[in-house]
Amino acid sequence: MNFASSVFVKTVTETDWRKKYYDGLESLEREQKQFRAQEAALKRIAGRLCTAALGQSSRLDEQLKRLQGVMRRDVTTEELDKITPALSDAIQSLDDSNTPLPVSVATPVAAATAPAVVAATVAAAAPVAPPPALFDDRVRSLLSTLLIELRRDPALVSRADALDAQLAESSTADHLAGVLATLNEMVAERIQRIETAKQEIEVLLSHMVGKLDEIGQFVVEQTQSQSQSQASSETLNTQLAGEMKAMGESVESAGDLQQMRHLVRNRLDSIERHLQAFREREATLAAAMRTRNDQMRERIVELESEAKRLHTQLKDEQRLSTLDALTQIPNRLAYESRVDEELKRWQRFKQPTCIAVWDVDHFKRINDTYGHRAGDRVLKTVAECLAKRVRSTDFIARYGGEEFVGIFPGTTLESALRVMDELRVAISKIGFHFRGAPVSITASSGITALLPGDSAGAAFDRADKALYRAKEAGRNRCISG
Repeated sequence: MNFASSVFVKTVTETDWRKKYYDGLESLEREQKQFRAQEAALKRIAGRLCTAALGQSSRLDEQLKRLQGVMRRDVTTEELDKITPALSDAIQSLDDSNTPLPVSVATPVAAATAPAVVAATVAAAAPVAPPPALFDDRVRSLLSTLLIELRRDPALVSRADALDAQLAESSTADHLAGVLATLNEMVAERIQRIETAKQEIEVLLSHMVGKLDEIGQFVVEQTQSQSQSQASSETLNTQLAGEMKAMGESVESAGDLQQMRHLVRNRLDSIERHLQAFREREATLAAAMRTRNDQMRERIVELESEAKRLHTQLKDEQRLSTLDALTQIPNRLAYESRVDEELKRWQRFKQPTCIAVWDVDHFKRINDTYGHRAGDRVLKTVAECLAKRVRSTDFIARYGGEEFVGIFPGTTLESALRVMDELRVAISKIGFHFRGAPVSITASSGITALLPGDSAGAAFDRADKALYRAKEAGRNRCISG
């Protein structure tokens, strides 16, 4: 076996493919947990929407309860598809029951002789008052949460935005039918896409296991080839030793020079045959080894390509799981991971580090006055303003609702206060408009520096208390704590 083949076998043997396999399985398990959590959240929201819509008609209530029953267990896309037609029919029948009665066309004679009948007909034909709004702020909030989850799927972003625009309009029974039907379709698509992604990862990992088995078999075959080559060499050595010994004995027993030449020639011919057989065995082993090496190189390239694709896919999913779907900045999960890292770094190097919390002032008033779409645009604008005006080493995230959080490593409390005041002024100068109407935006904030013995929760609580003092002091200001 040549030197290159030996190095290649050693490289393959020393590569810890099993570790890559277990890392892939661990990533798959994390991904499955995330998918299950999202699926559970979607089911809870759908169940609450069903509860909010109960009481419109007995037929619709029956279908909504059936949907609630299905959502309490593992549901497939096929089951949802079976429920959808009956649910849509029940909603349509509810719409039909609210249709105004037709106006009867009376002849002039009938109108003259039967004024009471005409009056009754006109009264019956009078426009029916529209049904009361079906969505309150609580239901709207649940729908907004559901849409945020659905926006995590790039294929559903445009439809989620369109549905979000519908939520700003008046909510009647007809509107409810369209919203629930669209939500049902989008949730079913999201679940189906999650299941498809999970199955793809499982197939890929199974394929990787097969490739790892091939590598293991290759190593076994290479070891066997080495053993065969060693045995062939030992056979040749034995044969040569025997021929040399026989040649010596023949020389000693030869009666004359002519006989000696004949005996030596016979032994040399025998040695040549042994060498030829050895070369043929080595050539056969070398050819088989080259074939296996070429096959294994192809398998390894294929395996590395698949592993790279899986790694990229998992990395993208991990990035999406730590990104706020509405504002496109890190979310609370990303903050909790980052603040733990910064706390450990601070405990080690003792460089000054500050934690800040922002809250958009009078955000509920903005939602109530201009609608939830305007509120969402305000959050996006504030997030963009904060993210663009901090250093690359700083960290900004949406903590939840209208609240944002920031980490400023290597910054003293005095310097951080100046930065926070600059950010506060920048937010107040955004000049936000919604449908042509100016919307005033300000934010209050609290900030604190990490102290000896601090935990992430303790530092956040101090900054949060400072934020509430800023609100109590009149808002649109920053206070340290």
